[in-house]
Order: sequence, then structure tokens, then C-alpha cells
Amino acid sequence: MKKVFVLGFALVTSGLFAQTKINKSISINANQKIVMNFDYPELIKVSTWDKNEVSIKGEVSINHGENDDAFEILMESIGNVLTVKNKIKDFDDLPRSITIVDGAKKVSFKSKEEYKRYRAENGRTFDRISEGLDIDVILEIQVPRNMETSITSVYGMVEIKEFYGPLKVVAKYGGVDVSLNEKEVGELYAKTNYGEIFSNLDGRIVTENSGQKDFYNVVFVKPGVGPRYDLESKYGNVYMRKTN
Repeated sequence: MKKVFVLGFALVTSGLFAQTKINKSISINANQKIVMNFDYPELIKVSTWDKNEVSIKGEVSINHGENDDAFEILMESIGNVLTVKNKIKDFDDLPRSITIVDGAKKVSFKSKEEYKRYRAENGRTFDRISEGLDIDVILEIQVPRNMETSITSVYGMVEIKEFYGPLKVVAKYGGVDVSLNEKEVGELYAKTNYGEIFSNLDGRIVTENSGQKDFYNVVFVKPGVGPRYDLESKYGNVYMRKTN
């Protein structure tokens, strides 16, 4: 049975070997809401600010800089919804590489022949091997304070700091890491299917475990007065950290 663990560790960090900068922004009306959908960014940092616009900055590296221009951020405002998503142009046509993890070292090869030569020279197997696009993307996003925001991430970690407003985060394979002032959050709901939920919040936490049939772990807490946070990760962990 899974439990809610007390936090006692440093923030999750992620390395990045990026070469191309990302810098985009778009104005937004006060009555709109924001819907963001991402797949390949490995880390998405989100916070609020006092400007009436959404700002996205970051770094991208695809195949060690050779295909960075294939990565796009698309923003579209229709009615009361601003949609933000990423796209990799000509995804199926981009060259694939073989990447190995050899201890603390990450090595990529453009062909199987290069990899076979490296393996023969070293005379052993490696900790991990994968074949596909070599993609490293980190995004830092700022949205207007008090604006309803929804974030969906397929593979990456979503990190929330200095955020004030209604929030929903769904990270399928990555996790969710939220730092918050408990007094400024009205309701906090967290769920994971195959990960764990970690918390050092002071408020009374209500937990629910489903058992073996429909496996999930749920946490609900009412720490203060303010907007609601909904946090979910199917396969990753959910971290809830107090800043006050």
C-alpha cells in the first residue's frame, strides 16, 4: 500500500545540453483561461506574474543542435481560451540516434555501426541504451496571476513555484512538483496511480487508497483560503512543498 511520505530532500533537478534559446509571448484578456499541452519538454517550470501576457522562455536541443529548428511553440487564442502547445515538425523524418548511459556519461551515436565500434572498443555492455531522437527541452512559463490554468505534460516534470490562481496539472509519465504558501491555497487535490505522493504541508491531509482493483492514491487537504490546485501523475510522483 502506498503512503503519503514526509519530504526531507532537495528539489528534483534535470540536466540540459541545449543550444537554441526559446523566447515567445502573447497578450491575454482577463476573462480568458489558459490550456497548455506538451509532450517532449523534460522540465516545465510555471509561475505567475502581474503582466497580462503569457511568456515562454527556454532552451532546446534536438540531435545535439542539428535539428533544433524542428521544435515549435504554438499559441492560439479562440474565444475565452488561450491554447499553448509544442510541435516537432517532420517528426518521422528526423534522423534517429543510439544513446547509451555509461556510468555518469551519456554518449550518442549517429548509426548502429558507430555504436558497435564503440562497444567493441570497450568490450562490455552499458547501463542503458535507447534508440530514437535525442531531445532535450526545458521551458520556463509565466502566466497572469489569478488566471485559470491547465497544464498537461506527457513525458516531462512540471514544476510549480510562486503560482497564484486556479490550477490543474496532469503529468502522465513525469511528475508534479509544487511549492506553495499554504495560507493562499483553498483546496489541494493530488492523485497518482503508480507513483507516490510526498508532502511536508502542515495542514491535515486526508488520504485514500483504492486497493488492488483500480490502483490509485489520493490526497485532499484544505490548507488555507484561495484557489484550488488539482495535481495528477499516472506513473510519476507528486511533490507538495510548503514555502511559508
